[in-house]
Amino acid sequence: MDLARHAWQIGGVSISVAEVQQRLQSVLGLSQKQATRAVDEVLDSLGLEVDEYIARRHGELQAEGGNNPEIFERIAEELRALRFKAPELSARQIRRRIYG
Repeated sequence: MDLARHAWQIGGVSISVAEVQQRLQSVLGLSQKQATRAVDEVLDSLGLEVDEYIARRHGELQAEGGNNPEIFERIAEELRALRFKAPELSARQIRRRIYG
């Protein structure tokens, strides 16, 4: 798929990936490479399923030095605020999804 030509409808307005990248460059002063990477990261994150998000986020928070009980609670809070409709998961349920 040519992402540069991909577009979204937001409030009746169509915006392309290229326009988003240009906007990031203009507003935030990002280079073209940085803007492209930012858009790629956002698109990648939006494509995750709940279990994929949990596994990825757990790894990120562990790499930052977090301990598992705090990580599980934080992920539970984040899931409630994210763009996908995730079931209400307790810290225990998140731990079980990570470790089985």
